[in-house]
Amino acid sequence: MAEDKTAPQRDQTSRPCGSLKPRRRRNRKVFSCTECSRRKQKCDRSFPCSTCIFRNKQSACHYEDESATKQKLLEESTNASSNDGGSFGVIRLEPESIAQVSAFGFAKPNGNNTTLGIFRKIWGHNLDSCSFLSKFTLTAIDNSGIREKYKSLIRLLPSKLIVGHLVKTFFCEVNHQYYPLDEGIFQDHLKDWNNLSFSTLNSAPLELSGNMQFFPALLFQCLALALQFQPLEYEPGLESLKYAVGMSFDDVASEYSQSGVSVMALLGKRHATLITVQAGFLRTAFLKNYGMVPESWHSLSQTIRDAQEIGLQGSMTECEQPSEKSEDILENRWLEQLRRRVWLILSWWDIDMAMLLGRPTIMDRRDGKTPFPIDSPIPKNRREVAPVPRTVSDPPTPLSTLLWTSELSAPLWDISILEKEDPHRVDFAKVEKMHRQINQISLYCPPYFRTHNLDTTFDDHPDCHWLPHARSNLQGNAAFTLMALHRPYIFTNSSSRNLALKAGLEVLDAQQTLFNLLASTRCKMFCLGLRTFDAIILIATIYILYPSENKDELGDSLQHFEWAMERFNVMGDRHAMAKAALGVLKAVHVRLKKALLPTPGSASASESSSSSVSMTPNFGFSAIAPPQPIKDLLNNDLSTISEENFVEPQLANIVRDGLYNPDAAYETEMWQFNSGFCNDRFRGYMNDYNS
Repeated sequence: MAEDKTAPQRDQTSRPCGSLKPRRRRNRKVFSCTECSRRKQKCDRSFPCSTCIFRNKQSACHYEDESATKQKLLEESTNASSNDGGSFGVIRLEPESIAQVSAFGFAKPNGNNTTLGIFRKIWGHNLDSCSFLSKFTLTAIDNSGIREKYKSLIRLLPSKLIVGHLVKTFFCEVNHQYYPLDEGIFQDHLKDWNNLSFSTLNSAPLELSGNMQFFPALLFQCLALALQFQPLEYEPGLESLKYAVGMSFDDVASEYSQSGVSVMALLGKRHATLITVQAGFLRTAFLKNYGMVPESWHSLSQTIRDAQEIGLQGSMTECEQPSEKSEDILENRWLEQLRRRVWLILSWWDIDMAMLLGRPTIMDRRDGKTPFPIDSPIPKNRREVAPVPRTVSDPPTPLSTLLWTSELSAPLWDISILEKEDPHRVDFAKVEKMHRQINQISLYCPPYFRTHNLDTTFDDHPDCHWLPHARSNLQGNAAFTLMALHRPYIFTNSSSRNLALKAGLEVLDAQQTLFNLLASTRCKMFCLGLRTFDAIILIATIYILYPSENKDELGDSLQHFEWAMERFNVMGDRHAMAKAALGVLKAVHVRLKKALLPTPGSASASESSSSSVSMTPNFGFSAIAPPQPIKDLLNNDLSTISEENFVEPQLANIVRDGLYNPDAAYETEMWQFNSGFCNDRFRGYMNDYNS
């Protein structure tokens, strides 16, 4: 542009004054519709375009040179039809009938094998064949109340000073756990949001871009999570957020998170962006922290659907135009890395929660794998540096943790398939093979993530304050994968019982280490108790049914049982689900003591246990389904009965002089589990264990 302005000046010095002619302006053709061009908004060049449909301005959507525009765009679409344009391919000009069919919810096609793709082909063959839709009028969004509802929601945001403080807390305490946000990109969006004028906000959300429309939803979720992690000595100015007596930060956080959900519900899914997916994931993490695990799983399912809607699972390389500036190209490449990272997080959470909760996965691995993001050092300016892999001397990043977590969790997909292919639990040779493969993966663990022979070089690095926490999490993830592999076989194979028990102890060891590292406020997050409860019930199951096995690990198992109950006792002040889990652990603890300690008049624990186990002739534990503790706790309302008359048990009275005292253990009915379990469930057997 600078050269174009100086060119007339050079001509002026070389020509006589009388020979000067006015410079003709280049007549650039405008391919956007007149309405988008007037409002300086992005136009997808459809007819009517999606922006005009969203604003209920279909009648105003037309093009200056209709025939030339159609001809050029149709030529572009023809040239691009043989190439896979992915999510950022050339968007074809469409008649109103095709826009109407797209509004029904059909996916944007990459070929002609979808409903919308077939309809495009029909339209191209015979335009008159689409006349049956001519009378169809797309129902526009009711804009009468959207503006006021949107304004009422964004008014709930606190002052910029408080927002800045909570955002700082979020990126210091929360974001590194899963790394769903890029701080630089988020700060750019926050700056753009803060610079919006009152007149623009007064006409929002229609006057805003897609990212700015959904940004308040993401901001609300960030504030909610930051409030969950406030220290005991927090900023005094945050007290102003509590507008009622007896209100806690948890109450404020819940309202902020729900406000973010309301923003997304108001805007709908038609124009979802990456910010929509990020806000949905943070809502999922928020619910999981509060022990609302089923709600968290449903939130994750919806977030994955939103991610699929915007194409995170497919080709995510945006077409780089030759006219683009190098700074814009570099920034788009970093944005592509962020998209890959978000999809990787969702993929990991999908299989992890499915295995933990006994629920189906949302993703289908047959769709192929998305390329991993590049583990690159975080630059100060994304518009100057391209993403390149970090060197050995570079400190690890939260993305390093995410990538290694994904490697350790990848076998869970194969374990899920194995459970379906081997319902009778007899193919132990395949289990042994997968066990060796999982151990092989662990051998390549980076030195700074190891629990043995670890490298602590980066522990004191200012950007790696999260590294000790990540190390414990990775240890637990690796052990959980082995535990999930052997859990289905504990009733049919003694080797699996031993390996599952050892993996469970390693999970509990990692959880206890992490619990000791965390601040008191973070220790109350229920997500810390999910794997603890899963592992401790599995270990108790093995010892109750097979008390004569694994004697070498018995001491550690009992110690971790006590520590687990202490952790749930800490969480119980904040979460009702933690209280229910604690009641279950106490009831299981009594049965564990009964199985391991001899009763008066019996010779040994094995003799005492065998008399209780032999409920029916030729009883076999292979008939019992493998325990799914979290699933039972959530779906079957697993708890102890008579909770309103709950009496704190004194476990010391249950064991007297090294002998199990059944009279002291069953003075109340609190040790019975709630009914409603199938006969082949482990909890049903536990209720019959005393007979």
